[in-house]
Amino acid sequence: RGTNGDDDGDDGVDALEGMRDSRLLARVRVAEARARGAVAMYGVEGRRAPAPAAARLAARARVDVWTDVQLPFDDDTSARFMNEYWQKKPLLIRGAIRDFKPPLDGNEIAGVACEEDSSARLFVRRGDDDASWEKTLGPFSEENLTSLPTDKPWSLIVNDLDSQVESIGDLLELFSCFPRWRIADIQASVSPDGGGVGPHTDHFDVFLLQAEGEKRWSVASNEAYWPDNDKAFVSDCAIRVLKEFTEDDSFVLVPGDMLYLPPKVAHNGVAVNSTPGVSVTLSIGFLAPTIDELVLSYTSQATEKVKGSRWSDPWLKPVEDIGAISAESVSFASEMLKRTYPKNDAEVARWFGCHVTARTGDEVEEEDSGGVSVEELLGEWEHSALVAREDLRFAFIDQVGDGSLKNALFFANGEYWDIASNAALKTARVISNRGDLYEEDTQTDACDFDEEALALVLKLFERGYIYFREEDEV
Repeated sequence: RGTNGDDDGDDGVDALEGMRDSRLLARVRVAEARARGAVAMYGVEGRRAPAPAAARLAARARVDVWTDVQLPFDDDTSARFMNEYWQKKPLLIRGAIRDFKPPLDGNEIAGVACEEDSSARLFVRRGDDDASWEKTLGPFSEENLTSLPTDKPWSLIVNDLDSQVESIGDLLELFSCFPRWRIADIQASVSPDGGGVGPHTDHFDVFLLQAEGEKRWSVASNEAYWPDNDKAFVSDCAIRVLKEFTEDDSFVLVPGDMLYLPPKVAHNGVAVNSTPGVSVTLSIGFLAPTIDELVLSYTSQATEKVKGSRWSDPWLKPVEDIGAISAESVSFASEMLKRTYPKNDAEVARWFGCHVTARTGDEVEEEDSGGVSVEELLGEWEHSALVAREDLRFAFIDQVGDGSLKNALFFANGEYWDIASNAALKTARVISNRGDLYEEDTQTDACDFDEEALALVLKLFERGYIYFREEDEV
């Protein structure tokens, strides 16, 4: 996801002003971006190789354009989008956010890339050869970002901004027609004119929201460019870039415009018309786990059912062929495997909720509150709302297809709780939906505190999964 470079030209340009004194400090309970890191950045327009004749003859599909729709989608627009476009074909939405003022500008995003816990990458094309792309992993120093080449295309990519900067995370409220567990993160790409990462394809859905400057996007729906076709990509390259790319359609996005791309649609984005600043694109990407990943995840937890069990064959009989495996042995092996199969949808729900809410990568830091009592929690709760940590995932399941789920399930950071009471389910809903949690949310219809709901809140608070919103965050 992000910017890509391939336009002709060779003018080096100033893109950002010098590094500012203050930096964005990512906290476990990120409240608001304090980033003021600015970096002097430069770039040059890239080059595009002519496409082969066969590719030029391929049928071209123009991208549909909406001009009278804004985020968030209303019910009718959501239904239309899901039916006509979701995982089917691209869509360009002009003015998806009118008069859009991004929470962070390119300067501040550069500051995030310098923070110790940032997830940042820098792509630079060092030469004319397609294989000359160079990838560097962050975090970066001021010197890294102030010494970028003035005659080469580059792009700075920063992931997980929604979990580091609350105001960036708030943009996800504009995508309320999608379940939150499906969204992977919000990524930013910062590029000078001509900067990018070349034409490529992805396995996931993405919304590309232009935040600053402008970017020319070219797209192509062509099986030859699918990400599983290794022959279509440049070999021995630090990033996956298509050898050849012929566009079906192209257009320039300005701030507030948004492009939706389903999986496997090839795309190439190039920063344009952004001098003396930069082009910034915010990418809202969706999870796309592979089937083998899901199977491995399920079998990993399912083996707990048979942990310590060993092969046992008291029914073994003398054999004539020492190389033969008997039908009885195969049947026994089959029965052993079947012991790990889910008996119903409720079992699958417990695993699946844990899988999609678990954090990957670095281990999640839990904050020890030192053992808070219910009385202490309620005393503080009178003055402030509880909110969920931005860097964790929460979800709930209150029904399954085969009706086998007796109680609702609440998931937080790869763990689950059985939920029986209505008040506890309401608490789980508020937290999972990223709302402000108040005392009354944990009360019964008779306005008494619900013990199950309070116990859940206390456990989550003790672990640091939820926290009290500070006054300056409102």
